[in-house]
Amino acid sequence: MPRRKLVTPFRVQVGACCLALTALVSSCTGTASGDVADKQVEKATASTTTTLPPDCAEVLPPSAQAGQMIMVMVTSPQIATGVLTAGTAGGFGLKGKQSKDIAKEVAAATAEAPVAAFVASDEEGGTVQRLSSALGVLPSAETLAKGTPEQAATLIEDYSTRMRELGFNMIFGPVADVGGGSGLGTRVFGKDPAVVTEFTDAIINAELAGGLIPVIKHWPGIGGGTADPHVMLGKVAELDALKAKDLVPFTSAIQAGVPAIMVAHVQIPGLTAPGEPASLSRAAITTELREQQGFEGLIISDELGMKALAAFGSQSESAELALSAGSDIALVAGADSVPEVHAQITEAISSGRLDQEQVVASVRRILKTKGITGSCPDLAANLSSIVAASTTSTLSSGSTTSTTSKSTSSGN
Repeated sequence: MPRRKLVTPFRVQVGACCLALTALVSSCTGTASGDVADKQVEKATASTTTTLPPDCAEVLPPSAQAGQMIMVMVTSPQIATGVLTAGTAGGFGLKGKQSKDIAKEVAAATAEAPVAAFVASDEEGGTVQRLSSALGVLPSAETLAKGTPEQAATLIEDYSTRMRELGFNMIFGPVADVGGGSGLGTRVFGKDPAVVTEFTDAIINAELAGGLIPVIKHWPGIGGGTADPHVMLGKVAELDALKAKDLVPFTSAIQAGVPAIMVAHVQIPGLTAPGEPASLSRAAITTELREQQGFEGLIISDELGMKALAAFGSQSESAELALSAGSDIALVAGADSVPEVHAQITEAISSGRLDQEQVVASVRRILKTKGITGSCPDLAANLSSIVAASTTSTLSSGSTTSTTSKSTSSGN
């Protein structure tokens, strides 16, 4: 079956999905005036090379870089308000059933965020749907697969458009796994990689058309596994076998320009080290997904509070491992865990444990998706003061935070 190309390349689509930014972002397009530029040209006599000012990702302090590399899963938008306002998280995802008033809740939660936040939800349909009270019931992937990809796309585009109207800009989906193993059940489009590919490509297009950033999951494909990552760490087939089946939908989506991928907590024999999940593996994320498969978009870890990662200690430790492996965003479970995760990631950046070039590249991808390019001195200064004040307040209060959080419902 020929690969179904997304409607337009990501570099075009992302413009439709970029977030509405706060007034602060107006300072993020550079600082040099036309007069200054003219004078610089007049003075340039020995060289024709122009040194561009550092872009926003480079000038943000480590604390602000760390905040952009963290998203948090919460059971209501209100719970994320504090960490968004403090700049210690750059977005949130929802789990659990939400109220009819979700639009007002999202607006209130994000109102004081210094940088526009990613606002996401698991909206697969069937057993994994958070917004049914506001948007109505969405059929499962298994049910959608009984119709045509075109019918599914029509339904999902309408749903995505209405999600966008509620204040969402990202969706954790579609599920591109082949087969219902690893506890997926009705969350998949079937066992045939060609069928799954056809549906996932159509739905990615539909979500983009609706104004959302799709996050295809769960790379490298867990449909053939036997262990649910919410419960324990399992294995999938070796890489060559995955390429022949489970990776087929992901390969198609990557080639067509899908903007974001979620990486699963699952071992890949022969690629990841024994006991090491793909979500924390540099061989999996950087070597395979980035370099071999050529993916240039956002990479997001699956939720770090799952029991599959229990052997790796706190969410802070898992977050650092995920980012070190090459993820752009660590998806934390519970807002109460964010301060400690943020502190560890900030320190890892400052100390050099996290490679600075890699950090800047990740933050640049995140900011670009949010519509921020060029230099941003005012935004950098504002973020520095906000995060510093938040850190001082946390230290002076002597508060402690939980580093683990149980998932309250299936998803991700």
